[in-house]
Amino acid sequence: MDPRAIFAVFKARIKIYARYPGFIVMSIVYPIFTTLLPVFLVISVGGSLEAAGKAFMMYSGTGDFIFFIIVGSTVWSISVGIIWDFGMWLYEEMEAGTLEQIFLTPISVWEMLIGSLMYTVVISLTTSMMSLVIVSMMFGYIHHILSIDFIVALLIIVLGFIPLMGMSLFFGALVLRIKEPWSFFNFLTAFLVFIAGVFYPISILPPIARVIAVLFPVTLQIADARAVLLNIEYVFDPAIDLIILTTYALFWPLFGFWMFTRIREEMHRRGTIGAY
Repeated sequence: MDPRAIFAVFKARIKIYARYPGFIVMSIVYPIFTTLLPVFLVISVGGSLEAAGKAFMMYSGTGDFIFFIIVGSTVWSISVGIIWDFGMWLYEEMEAGTLEQIFLTPISVWEMLIGSLMYTVVISLTTSMMSLVIVSMMFGYIHHILSIDFIVALLIIVLGFIPLMGMSLFFGALVLRIKEPWSFFNFLTAFLVFIAGVFYPISILPPIARVIAVLFPVTLQIADARAVLLNIEYVFDPAIDLIILTTYALFWPLFGFWMFTRIREEMHRRGTIGAY
């Protein structure tokens, strides 16, 4: 792989992003709202912070429900950005009529993916961490961010980026195939909020839903990051969760690459890769 090609993709996407300052501001503000909304909902239902904390303790193992939600919302916003960004970038290029030119350049799929992923990780991590610090300061949880446990939790989240990269390739393949990904994108984003336990522990889900939840790396990222930071239970235990996440890190990049390459070659043969 050529580092110059990877950096060229990264640089091009950063330039486009920097041209829209309003979007930059909203990237920081939006995660704050997605965090505060369920917090206020829990308080309104519980009647007070103390009552809500006691009720939450029964199901999650911690009464610290605000930071519980903050962690879930932050990890979800980063992970969803990584999953969808590569595919939505291809979709935007398809809309602009420049996708065929990109595929004609002497650059491999991995170089395109890694350059795009670098952009997504930099932007998502920067905006989400800024939102995390702001919300943590608002509710007095900055000590969690400045701890060694936060570094361990961050390493778990970063490990989860590897299978998400493969899922991003898979979604890119779907974009080439279905040409109109927004309905699928909106459904699956909402589904992940429900199934991955972004705002609540997956232990409250029915057994079949918990099985489905563990199939997504985001679930393990969120649950294990919370387990480290809040000293609560892991999905299974640290060793098993690590083995599952490592298995996903091996499977998803290979499967995503195979799927993307197969569909791209099929589109090339039909001459429809740039059709929109």
